[in-house]
Amino acid sequence: MARIVVAVLTASLGAVAVAHAGPADDCNQTRDLNRQLRGCTAYIKQGEGGQKNLATAYLNRANVYAQRGKYPLAFADFAFAIGLDPANALAFYNRGNAYFDIRQYDLAIADFTHAIELEPRFSLAYFNRGLSYEARGDNTAAVDDYRRALALDPTVEAAQKRLDRLEAH
Repeated sequence: MARIVVAVLTASLGAVAVAHAGPADDCNQTRDLNRQLRGCTAYIKQGEGGQKNLATAYLNRANVYAQRGKYPLAFADFAFAIGLDPANALAFYNRGNAYFDIRQYDLAIADFTHAIELEPRFSLAYFNRGLSYEARGDNTAAVDDYRRALALDPTVEAAQKRLDRLEAH
């Protein structure tokens, strides 16, 4: 099975990081998932920092849960993140990755599509949507998305490889 390409999973909590250096710093780092989980949870419990920063904390925590295979917790946090910041393309993109991981391809496609609507130059969202289409058996749509990903970012080598393979058939 194809492995989905992951974009930058962690967004910064912004200026609030100075006011809440401990939890914010922990939530923003990605080397130690336990520390990130604790930091994001502490930041969320503080309930301070504005909607976008709280959305980022929920998103970062959702990504940790997804990496650990705790999808119900991840999807709950993705929902909070999207509710707080519905214009955050990364929230939809990362939730799409989680749906892909559990083989919910239609839901993954919907989220990748929403991420693209919010950020039309998001090449990895096109690529991952292509993977989802391909997994669902829609190779025509997959080829279109691989081409779009490459047009936006020719360095997405995995898109070229998948495109070459599909076009050879």
